[in-house]
Amino acid sequence: MTIKYPSLTVTGLITAGCETLFNIVSDPTRHPDLAGSGEVMQVRWTTHPPVGVGSGFVSLQCKGWYQYLSRSFVQVYDPPYWFVWRSGVGFRKTPFGQVWGFHLAPVDARSTLVSHLMKWPVLPMPQLPLFDVLMQRRVEHELSNMRPTLGKLAKLAGAQIIGNLQVTYDWLDDVSAKKPPIPAMTQPTPAR
Repeated sequence: MTIKYPSLTVTGLITAGCETLFNIVSDPTRHPDLAGSGEVMQVRWTTHPPVGVGSGFVSLQCKGWYQYLSRSFVQVYDPPYWFVWRSGVGFRKTPFGQVWGFHLAPVDARSTLVSHLMKWPVLPMPQLPLFDVLMQRRVEHELSNMRPTLGKLAKLAGAQIIGNLQVTYDWLDDVSAKKPPIPAMTQPTPAR
């Protein structure tokens, strides 16, 4: 039996420059305005500048009436292309928490292909049909949060999304801090 880790990526073309978008996604203090879930209430850095791999921040999260603190550590910092962090109950290493991030691929000076990604290192699962069904429910919940995040990112940058968002759900063998795989998207899908 193979153990894999679920992964989800939402990708869209945004009419803003790569550096403009990176400045938004790589500043967690702006995540309350960015997060499509509405669960991120407040964020503060727990380490001093400059930002880099290992930098930490803590966020006040709210799900319904339940509030809690989530500790995060930057896993990949490669301006202006990658910003990835592990978020959870304060542990820096697998298997605790989730990995969240953004990959930015400039198309030209005024448009960027943005991939918003999430990996669940806390949920290694056997690849069996029952687990696929359970994870599909979780994926639908996360998609309802991740799609609006890209819309909010475009709005914060004074831009818009061109075409439809592409969603990729996959099982990974590895959830290390290296740059996660990004699904290929050569052309944006035209809006219907």
